[in-house]
Amino acid sequence: MLQLNKLNLTHTKDLSQLLKDLTLTINNGEKVAIIGEEGTGKSTLLKAIFHPEKLPDYINMSGLIKHDFTKVIHLPQELDQLTLTKSLHAFLYNENDIPFLDFNLFFQLAQSCRFDLDLLDREDIRLKDLSGGERLKLQVIKALALNPDLLLLDEPSSDLDLESIIWLEKIIQDSQQTILFISHDEGFLTTCATAILHLELTQKRRKSKWTFFKGSYPEYKSYRQNQYQKQLQIASKERTDFQKKKAKQEKLQASLHHQLNHTKDSTAGRLLAKKMKVIKSQERKLDITQNQLKELPDELESIAIFFSDSIPLPKKKIILHWQDYILETGQKVNLLIRGQDKLVITGQNGVGKSRLLKTIVTELEENSSFRVGYMPQHYDDLLIENEKVLDFLAPENPEQARNLLASLQLTRQEIEHDICHLSGGQKAKLFLAKMVLDKCNILVLDEPTRHFSPTSQPLVREFLAGFKGAIISVSHDRHLIAEPYLKQYQLDQKTLL
Repeated sequence: MLQLNKLNLTHTKDLSQLLKDLTLTINNGEKVAIIGEEGTGKSTLLKAIFHPEKLPDYINMSGLIKHDFTKVIHLPQELDQLTLTKSLHAFLYNENDIPFLDFNLFFQLAQSCRFDLDLLDREDIRLKDLSGGERLKLQVIKALALNPDLLLLDEPSSDLDLESIIWLEKIIQDSQQTILFISHDEGFLTTCATAILHLELTQKRRKSKWTFFKGSYPEYKSYRQNQYQKQLQIASKERTDFQKKKAKQEKLQASLHHQLNHTKDSTAGRLLAKKMKVIKSQERKLDITQNQLKELPDELESIAIFFSDSIPLPKKKIILHWQDYILETGQKVNLLIRGQDKLVITGQNGVGKSRLLKTIVTELEENSSFRVGYMPQHYDDLLIENEKVLDFLAPENPEQARNLLASLQLTRQEIEHDICHLSGGQKAKLFLAKMVLDKCNILVLDEPTRHFSPTSQPLVREFLAGFKGAIISVSHDRHLIAEPYLKQYQLDQKTLL
C-alpha cells in the first residue's frame, strides 16, 4: 500500500506550487495513471515517491510518503548522460541488480517483445547507440525481471512501436504488481489504468489542483465532462443571480441619490440618509458575496498555436528526390517530396526511422530557401541545458516569444526558467513555438505528440493539419497516423514503402 498525506511540491525559483496537500491511498495491485497538462509535476511526483532525497535542488517537498513495498523500480522519462554511455552489458549486469535479476524472466520478456539478445554480448554498443524504442524495451524488461512490487513508469509507451505498445499493455494488464505510470496515449490509458490521478494547474496556472478517481480512463473522461458542465451551470447561475441583485441594488441607490439631491425636507432627508446607509451596507455584503462565487471552470482545451505569416513553398516544388538512395542503416529508398506534402513514417523500433529524419534534415538545410523546423526524438540533442527559454526562442524579439508561449499555457515565471527545469511537454512546446517564430515552411518531426497531454494532442493534430508547408514526421501515435492529411510510409529492414 502507498499512502501520500498532505504532499506539497514547490518550485523554489518562483515559489510556484506544483502539488498542494495531495492525500490518497493506492492499494496493492492497482494500476494508477497519472495524467495532466505539461509541467504540472507528474514526473516530479514519481521521483518523490522513488527517492525524495534525490529531488532536484529547485524542488521543495513537504508532507508524508509512506509505503510497505520492498522493491521499488523507477523508469525515468530520459536516462542521464552517464547511464547512456554505458554498454548494454554493463547496464544489464550491474552489480547492484544481479542478485535480484530473474534471468529466465528477462530472456522470456526479451523474446516476447523481439529484443535482439545478441546485442547484449557486444561491449562496443552503448545505450545511446540504440534507438529510443529499443532502449526503452531494454529498460522495461530489466525492470520487470527485477520483480518489483511497486513499478513507477514515466511515459513507458512514448518511444515504442505499435506492436511493442500492445505487448506492454498486456504486460501491465496481467501484472499483479502495483504500477504508477504517466502517459499521454489515450489508447494506452484506456487499456491499462484502473485508477486516474489528474494533476492540474488552474486559474492561469496559479492554483494547484488534483483529482483521484477510482475507475477506467473512459469513465474518468465522462465524470470530468459531467463535473465541468455541473460546475459551469452552478457558477453561471450564481453570477446571473448576483448580477440581478447588483442591478436592483444600484437602481435603488441611484433613486435614493436622486431623492437626496432634490429634497428640501430635513426630516425626509434624514430618513433617506438612513436608507442610504442600509444600501451601502448591502453593497458591502454584495462585494463579499462576489468574492465567494463558485469559480467558473477552466476551459478543457489547453493550448492555442497557429502559423500566421509563414509563406509555404509552391505545391509542385520538389524539395527532396531520392532514387535508389542507400541509407546509413542499409535500406534502399526511393522518395519524392514536394513543397506541401505531408507524410508520416512508421516502422518497428530500431529500424532507423530517427536516423532517416536526421539524414533528411541535413539535406534540406543545405538549401537556403528552405526554412526547416526540426523536432528531434530527444529534445536535449538540440537544447542547451542552462540556456534561458527566451534565448533559445527569439533573443531579438522576446515580447513576441512571450505572447506565443502564453498561448501555449506557459506562465511568466516558467518563461524565465532555464530550459533544464522544463518538463518534456514544455520542451516540445518550445520547438513548436520556434517553428512559428522562424516562419518555417518545412517541418521535420520525430514523435511530435508523445509528450503532449490527451487534451492538447487533438490541438497539436489540428495545428499540423492547418500548416500550409511540408511535414515529414515519424510517429507511433495511433490517432496521428490515422489523420487523413498524412500520407503513410513504412520503413522496414529493406526499404521505405
